[in-house]
Amino acid sequence: MAKGGPKLGCGAKLVRFTLVFFNLIFFILGCLILALGIYVLVDPSVKQLQAIANTKEFQKSGIDLTYIDKCGIAFCIFGGFMFLISFLGCCGALKKVKCLLGLYSTILLLILLAEIAIGIFAAVYSSKFKGVITKALKDSIRDQYMGEMFNKTLGSVAWDAVMFNFECCGVYNSSDFNQVNNVWTDRGDALIPISCCKFKDKKIDWSGTLPSNSSFDFNCLKNPTENNSNFGIGCYDKIMGIVNVYSIIVIATAIGIGFILLLGVCFGFYLCKRIRDMDDYI
Repeated sequence: MAKGGPKLGCGAKLVRFTLVFFNLIFFILGCLILALGIYVLVDPSVKQLQAIANTKEFQKSGIDLTYIDKCGIAFCIFGGFMFLISFLGCCGALKKVKCLLGLYSTILLLILLAEIAIGIFAAVYSSKFKGVITKALKDSIRDQYMGEMFNKTLGSVAWDAVMFNFECCGVYNSSDFNQVNNVWTDRGDALIPISCCKFKDKKIDWSGTLPSNSSFDFNCLKNPTENNSNFGIGCYDKIMGIVNVYSIIVIATAIGIGFILLLGVCFGFYLCKRIRDMDDYI
């Protein structure tokens, strides 16, 4: 065999440079995300906020701040994983280490296969997801809705805000409110909530003042029609219309990520093979 052996060709050098460059960027991003996660978990001000959230007085508001810790943990996991993968790719390409490149490419391939599997699963079971979502929404109306606009119950406020802003009523229509378990506060003879009425003035103060009768047709509560209310318009279709618009962005992003993963797999295995060929030649 010839001493010294061949060097990497122009194509292999370009692949190597590309892997080092992009993995270095992801390495830095991973470090930043990991640092952010650690900061959220250990920062004294965040701990103080969580201590306040654990008091009985704050818990009565119905606002859950446990997600702060969960976000910190998620940042640590995601940042640490990105840090590890980019480290394997960057060092493997820079130092021409076959085992690191092979491990890097294999992990990327597994992530790519998982992404494809999730996409197929979501497409196949999308109809079942609809049933689960609608059931959860109807259950939230039945168990949490109190009926009075500006009620301090988080579930009621959320539903009133959705129905007011999206100009809809219930999940599919106003009949969803016929099975509300809790007492419908100040309902009287009303057939629909105030937030299902059509408002002339959309600039309503949500700080706690009920809308005046002049801002909507008061008859809509007892005699809802298409002209004075949104009693026949469901919020599910309204919300899903917006979700479908953003789902295009999500799908395009997923395709872009999949393409990047595929390039990483191909580049990693290609460079690994070229280095192995050089070792075999020597």
